[in-house]
Amino acid sequence: MFFYFLIDNFLLILYIYIYIYIYIYIYTCTCSILKKKVKNKAHVETSICEAYIIKEISTFISYYFEPHLRTRINRVPRHDDGGEVPSSENLSIFSNPG
Repeated sequence: MFFYFLIDNFLLILYIYIYIYIYIYIYTCTCSILKKKVKNKAHVETSICEAYIIKEISTFISYYFEPHLRTRINRVPRHDDGGEVPSSENLSIFSNPG
């Protein structure tokens, strides 16, 4: 009976530890992204708040722009060269009989 009690407590503690670790990881990633945007080293907190507010405002406002304007929401993918990709045809190297 005592053995089951230990296993239950261990699983509960493990679950809590993993839960806390995930949130700490998310927090540290977010902070590191914001710390990279610091411009004024004398007022770090103000600079971080300003970067966060600018990001939120630009995301919010970009929903109200025309669809053809490039914003954070509808930006072109990173490796897009603008070429046409025929999706229905096979590659020419596979069309040879044999």
